[in-house]
Order: sequence, then C-alpha cells, then structure tokens
Amino acid sequence: MLPLVALLVYGYKLYSVAVVGAFLVPAIALQRVIQLYQTQREAVSDLEDLNARLERASLSFASALVATLDARDRYTAGHSAAVAVYCRDIAERMGLTDEEQQLVHLCGLVHDIGKVGLPPGLLEKGGALTLEERRQMEQHPVIGERILSKVEDYADIARIVRHHYERFDGLGYPDNLKKEEIPLLSRIIAVADAYNAMTSDRPYRDAMPSRVARLRLAQAVESQFDTGVVAAFEAVLAGASDAYRSGQREDFSLEAKRLVDALPLRMATA
Repeated sequence: MLPLVALLVYGYKLYSVAVVGAFLVPAIALQRVIQLYQTQREAVSDLEDLNARLERASLSFASALVATLDARDRYTAGHSAAVAVYCRDIAERMGLTDEEQQLVHLCGLVHDIGKVGLPPGLLEKGGALTLEERRQMEQHPVIGERILSKVEDYADIARIVRHHYERFDGLGYPDNLKKEEIPLLSRIIAVADAYNAMTSDRPYRDAMPSRVARLRLAQAVESQFDTGVVAAFEAVLAGASDAYRSGQREDFSLEAKRLVDALPLRMATA
C-alpha cells in the first residue's frame, strides 16, 4: 500500500487533484476487492474443513451403528462395509457427483441397520424361513428408516434405505415402487447388496463364485434390477482384483474404517 500512496503524492504534485482522483478511487476499490477475496478464501477453507469433519463424524456414527449389527450376526459381519464400497464405485462409474458418491457410500453402510429390530434368532436361523418369518424379515427396511429418520440430517438416508428392496418391476417391498419411482441410490444398493450376499458364505449355503453371481445379476435386469446399474457394476468388476470381487479386500471392513477415522483430518483427507 505504501508504494501506491507515494505514487499518488507524486502525481498530486505533478498533475491536478482530478487526475490523481481518477487513479485513487479505482486503486482503493481494487485493494478492497483483494481484501474481500482473501477473506472469502479463508472462510471457504474453514467451511471445507468443517464439512470434512462433519462428514467423518457421520461416517464414524454409521460405522458404530453397523458394528452393533455385525456383533449380532457373524455371518453378515463386514457385509455392510463391502456393500458401501461397491455402491460408491458403481456411483462413480455412472458419473454421479462426489456428493452422491459419498451419500450412497453412507447409505450402503447403514442399509441393513433395521435388522437390529428383528426378533431374536431370525437372523441366525440356519434353514429356510417360514412365511411368517419372511414377512418379519421384510420389515427391516421399514425399521431401518424408522431408526435413521430419528437421526438429525439423516432424512435422505432413511428414505434411500427404506427402498433398497424395491424391484424394478414393482414386485419388491415395502411400497411396490417400480422403475424410476425407486430412488437411483436405492437401485444401486439393491445391486451391490445382492451381489455381496451371493458371494458371501451363509448358514444355509456356501459363497457363489463371482462369475455365477454376475450372471444372475444380468439375468435379473429389468425385473429385479436396473439395467444401467448392473452394467456399471459389471464394468467395475471386470477390471477388479479377486479380493475385490469376493468382498475380501482389506478396506472392506469396519475395522479399516475405524483406522481411517483415527487419523488426523489432513492425513485422512489428503
């Protein structure tokens, strides 16, 4: 600022007040704009830092919810973490925004949280379910929505979780939505959830090979699943490792997520 003042003083002596004024007003205005820009940059930086912290807090909270479910059902332990990663990668392949990718990742993590409200023994049952037991099991998306809707800022997540068992042909549950009536992120979860369930061990069967599970997804397009979502997931799986396809990669676990959450913010978000 001092060189500017010196220049103006020199100009005042050499020329008239009017000429100096013609330079002075824009110069002051420019200086003010620069100050405002610097202030705005600092504010944006602070806001980004706050948003990152809130996002990590939300992920940590979701991980804590799912850990409760994993502790109850050892056969599905780690299922939600794997589904969350698959959902995020499908969304990225489909060209969804970063915000949508983060949202579907979080929704995938908590998609089965309603199972904590099911009767004791239902999740752990080794054989086929009775008709009444199946009806009880089909209530878990509704229970999940009820749980998540009570969490501040989880309204969108609750709605997406409610509809992840709808079918593209309208024969799903709980609301018999069809095609584009089903939220896109719910359609993504449906595909990721079904694939990981098929490629994981269950009390009543062994895990299917990836190629068999992928064939079944393809056979169910336009009836159970959205063709675009299945095509995007197939593209992801085609170039993936065996550990990824089988849901066994190191980051497919809540323990890995806890380690990330424990890192300082700048390390975790670098």
